[in-house]
Amino acid sequence: MINITPAALAHIEKIMARNPDALGFRLSVKETGCSGLMYVPEVVKEPKADELVIEVGHLKVYVPNAAVAALKGTEIDLIDKGLGQQQLIFNNPNAESLCGCGESFNLKKNLD
Repeated sequence: MINITPAALAHIEKIMARNPDALGFRLSVKETGCSGLMYVPEVVKEPKADELVIEVGHLKVYVPNAAVAALKGTEIDLIDKGLGQQQLIFNNPNAESLCGCGESFNLKKNLD
């Protein structure tokens, strides 16, 4: 459903280690921006009833049921932006286009 590169997994696990009450990592989407949808990564402290839970190594990844079709096949990776800054990026086969600033994306039509 979702793939996480080793670099991104190590990065997320570091964030989780700083949050001892965290249960896992949630990836959802919300409507926003100039292209329609935006990725919303966050630490999970309380699971929601309407979520798919995927295990990637020791990490539990929570995906809201409403976002499953939009995120199916997405790969989470980590890039080095220089000056010690890193950023998670989302390689989504369901994204048709990205906005110029990279904040939001449009989905392909007819997703299952």
